[in-house]
Amino acid sequence: MSKKLKIIFSILLILVSYGFIVYKVIHFDRISELKVSFHKPNSTQIVLLTTVFIMMILNWSIESYKWKILIDKKQYFTFRESFVAILAGISIGIFTPNRIGEIGGRAVFLKKGKRTYGVFATSIGSFAQFISTIICGLIGSILFLIFFKNQVPLTAIFNNLSLSILVVFIIALLWAYFNVKKIFPFFARFRFLEKRQEQLSYLSEIRANELTRILTLSIFRYFVFITQFYLLLLFFNVQLTFLEALASISLIYLVNTIIPTNTIAELGIRGSLAIFFIGMFSDNIAGILFSAILLWIINLAIPSIIGSTFFLKRNLV
Repeated sequence: MSKKLKIIFSILLILVSYGFIVYKVIHFDRISELKVSFHKPNSTQIVLLTTVFIMMILNWSIESYKWKILIDKKQYFTFRESFVAILAGISIGIFTPNRIGEIGGRAVFLKKGKRTYGVFATSIGSFAQFISTIICGLIGSILFLIFFKNQVPLTAIFNNLSLSILVVFIIALLWAYFNVKKIFPFFARFRFLEKRQEQLSYLSEIRANELTRILTLSIFRYFVFITQFYLLLLFFNVQLTFLEALASISLIYLVNTIIPTNTIAELGIRGSLAIFFIGMFSDNIAGILFSAILLWIINLAIPSIIGSTFFLKRNLV
């Protein structure tokens, strides 16, 4: 895809996503109820929101631990140092497509000559998180086909054929993940990596038990996302069973992960996907939208602001 086509695709994606959101909100006739609820939260809502904030810390703590496991063999980090590097990475990644800038933000905290290791470590951790999202998205698809057959639009999309394709895709991803040593010769062929053979050898040093730990932590982190989203839906009085939330939210993350986006488009796409999937179980459109937006603010915007201070401090020292 050429650069011009990518720009056109991104613009269309933004227009469609935000247009869908505006249309749904305009046609939502209970917005006044939501405003009253939000401005005068009860004790239960305060507990829900506080829990979501605590889980944000848990979320990035898990990611910090993942990165520490992967990078420790090349440069030792305390947990605090790893956590600071992760937050700094968020501050850079939030401005880049699919948050790829997080890699560079973290690498700044590595010694010179060690930064390429940081790139590979971050990539492996992100790959594990990607696999977790795909696997849990498949589970969500299966839940829809088993328990919510009356949802015609979804049964048309997530039929047996599409699920079979997803299963094959997951098997291929898991093979690639646990056979990362075999990928080493592939990268070694690239001319710009010819002088990075020592760093590339890092891929062959990662043991299977370490990869299993990283994948397990990624799945645990994924369920932190799910729980946060569900708690925010309850905060905004979106009435769902946990099964409905699990199925619909897993599909939101699945589709959102597959679509290449930048930060501006991501918020709109996530909001429109939330309205589409969760909206099949609740007509509280504004509550669904505000849940998606607030989750983005708590999990990305706030950590990004905090991380930017660490990034600036590191670069000014």
